[in-house]
Amino acid sequence: MGGGGTRVEYKSPEIPRDNTFAEYLKYQQEREARAEQRADTEKAEQKAAAEARKSSAAAAYSGMRSGIESQLRQGLISYNDAASQLRDYASKYDLSPPEQDVAGLTDIYTKELLPGRRATGITSAYKEILGREAKEEEKTEALERFNQGYYSTVQDLRDSLAKSTEYQDKFNQSYLDNYYDTMYGKQATDAAGKKTGQRTFKFDKNLLPTYADATKARAGVQLPNFADTFTGTPSELEENLQNVRDTRKYLYSAGLTNLQGEIDKETQKLKNEGSKEVAKINSFGSVASNLVSGFWS
Repeated sequence: MGGGGTRVEYKSPEIPRDNTFAEYLKYQQEREARAEQRADTEKAEQKAAAEARKSSAAAAYSGMRSGIESQLRQGLISYNDAASQLRDYASKYDLSPPEQDVAGLTDIYTKELLPGRRATGITSAYKEILGREAKEEEKTEALERFNQGYYSTVQDLRDSLAKSTEYQDKFNQSYLDNYYDTMYGKQATDAAGKKTGQRTFKFDKNLLPTYADATKARAGVQLPNFADTFTGTPSELEENLQNVRDTRKYLYSAGLTNLQGEIDKETQKLKNEGSKEVAKINSFGSVASNLVSGFWS
């Protein structure tokens, strides 16, 4: 055997290589790449949609502005509303600030609309507050006050007219004056048209009771001859009316007193006649009694 033996070689079994992590990493990379691509696509789509929306809004802006100007001219919206709508539209669609167009609205309002509206407001204020047409110098003065900022609105002018001497002289401002107007009639005015504080109250003398001439003679009172109308201040009218009330009260009282006197007179007359009859009966009874006594004696 020559001292040598058979050599046996052992080979280790082949173990397959583990690529799990590499494949997972590759999967994650591909997933992230797809997500990033999808995000980029969505951003591009959103950007395109925003640009299309902005482009569409920009194209429609001119018509929208014209519509707002038309509404402003027709008085359907105020100047502030018109300016706000332009600015809000530009802000919503990311357009350039429309300050030039707002300035155009300002020109429309201040140059085209405001003078006419103020002129109409002045005319209406004088008619409604003072009841007359405004004079040319009054119109000029009112417009100057608007231009100088003294009046901000037509209501400011109306309030000023209501505080004027003309208004105070022409119309009542107190509850007491209105009360007197209701009770005694409107105030009289002088030649200048100013109120005198006097009113005229109509009085119907037929409403007063009367009493017979005989009663009048016995009373010895001369009644006043009230006029058909009373003219004076409210206190003077009230004094006259109080005299009427007192006279009416006296006449009714005198009538009742006279009636009671007649009743008492008739009652006393009946009593007197009754007493006479009783006396006659008593006298007759006494005579009869004496005759009977004489007959039996």
